[in-house]
Amino acid sequence: MSPLLEVDGLAKAFPARSGIGRRRVWVRAVRDVSFTLERGRTLGVVGESGSGKSTAARLLLGLVRPDRGTVRLGGDDVLAARGDRLHALRRRMPMVFQDPYSSLDPTWTVRDIVTEPLRLDGVRDRARLGDRAQELLDLVGLGPAFAQRYPHELSGGQRQRIALARALACEPDLVVLDEAVAALDVSTRAGIIGLLQNLQEQLGLSYLFISHDLALVRVVAHDLAVMYLGRIVERGPTDRVYAEPAHPYTRSLIAAAPVPDPEVQRRRERPPVRGEVPSALAIPDGCAFHPRCPLATDVCRTSPPPTIGLPGGHVADCHHTTPELEPARKGTS
Repeated sequence: MSPLLEVDGLAKAFPARSGIGRRRVWVRAVRDVSFTLERGRTLGVVGESGSGKSTAARLLLGLVRPDRGTVRLGGDDVLAARGDRLHALRRRMPMVFQDPYSSLDPTWTVRDIVTEPLRLDGVRDRARLGDRAQELLDLVGLGPAFAQRYPHELSGGQRQRIALARALACEPDLVVLDEAVAALDVSTRAGIIGLLQNLQEQLGLSYLFISHDLALVRVVAHDLAVMYLGRIVERGPTDRVYAEPAHPYTRSLIAAAPVPDPEVQRRRERPPVRGEVPSALAIPDGCAFHPRCPLATDVCRTSPPPTIGLPGGHVADCHHTTPELEPARKGTS
């Protein structure tokens, strides 16, 4: 069976002005990103702020036009679509944003918010809209009393459930979740994660789950992609990547993630990662991670790393990763 989502060679640079003369430069936000996502599975995309995670999501939805690359949803070319065809494809992969306080129109009732996609599709029958609103509220664990409320009357978790209900209105194949639980407290976050997992099992949804929280992604995602300076540096099944991280950057992220036991936390080995993330205005030659990498050698400073295949569909872009057999084809996982 072919993947639900296929992304190949996606790239985007944005113009900017820099320096005393305000010369024009380019911010290379996304660099040759490739991955696949199977039906009914969750791909977690992690990385530090500025790694290109959210920009990549907007590119694959066609919200920002890429400089190059292809995106196929169920075999349909998203980036070649225009007008009604593009609108139809976007309905199949809606996005839920981080901030539940600003993503909902404060002047609309919950009923109006969750049925907005249907009205944009031309549905005008009030009874049908009302029935669908109730179905959606039931799906996300809210009762009929919420239909006539306004966003300011809801908690953060309730607002995010409403945003999710709106995303489900047109029965999508894929939901893109961009830091969708980052603004919530721990207990509310756990409730939303449980809801997402139940909906995935019930509706057969696929998720693209973007987050900076590796511990959270480990719970949610079947597969994991690690981004650094606009590029995926490691991909594979989540359990395998956590058990045997192959890229030094991935190892540093895992080591930096807190664990509940303070004694274990004190004993953990932390790979020595130097400095801050370089600017996307001046991405280092060779491997972009080499200025911070404890394993960097001359080849890392001069040559881009190959994509190396490892057991179990696990791949990493690193000169110091030992291949299973031979370099893997880009985009496989």
